Amino acid sequence: MHRNLPIYLQIREALRNGIAQNVYKQGERLPSENELAAQFNTTRATVVHAMQGLLTDGLIERIRGRGTFVKKPSIITVMDTQPLGFFEKDLVGVDKHLEYQLVEFAPVSTSELLRTKLMLSGKESIHRLLRLRLINQQPIAFEIRYMPSILALQIDKQELEVHALQNIFEQALRIEIQTIANQVHVALPSRDAAQKLKIKRSRPILVRQHTYLTAENKPVLWGETLYREEYEIHYSSHRQA
Repeated sequence: MHRNLPIYLQIREALRNGIAQNVYKQGERLPSENELAAQFNTTRATVVHAMQGLLTDGLIERIRGRGTFVKKPSIITVMDTQPLGFFEKDLVGVDKHLEYQLVEFAPVSTSELLRTKLMLSGKESIHRLLRLRLINQQPIAFEIRYMPSILALQIDKQELEVHALQNIFEQALRIEIQTIANQVHVALPSRDAAQKLKIKRSRPILVRQHTYLTAENKPVLWGETLYREEYEIHYSSHRQA
């Protein structure tokens, strides 16, 4: 347990590790919010905040009147698509104006999850980027992304208000992104995300978790983007010759 982390992250990491180590098995009910609050000597509101991250990650699910349970594995469809693309390219030739609103770009407390995702040692620091994408001045997506501070410190904040991150990595940092590994699932937004996206918390969102990888398979960014329900993904499958 990392005592220097905020208490909600300590709870989140403890439950995440418990699920990974099969302490809490698939389909098993987790301790109640009141039980966890007593265990960690904190408030129920802090526990709710901690659980939200696990809900977003698709590790747990709430069943009304029964409690919170470890979610069974998702049914996964794997697609290998070419060429490498990103959200902003979809808007080329479309009569829509894309802009960014920078919310935060600063160092954050590290965790075992972040160090694992970015393949960093315990001594390396991490920056978090929070950014809104707006289409015709209306929020369509909320970015939550993490990267090594050694890279983040080379990025001009003004660039983050104008350009896609993939362009910034490749043009400003001279880091070629070879692969973007994606996972997509549906979730309910946290209170903060719902406010940012201007939706009710009862409205589902599309969550895309993604990792930027170099040709050496080194992760340089990990995070997720939360999309309002208006966003759709269209793709085609072709028979190989």
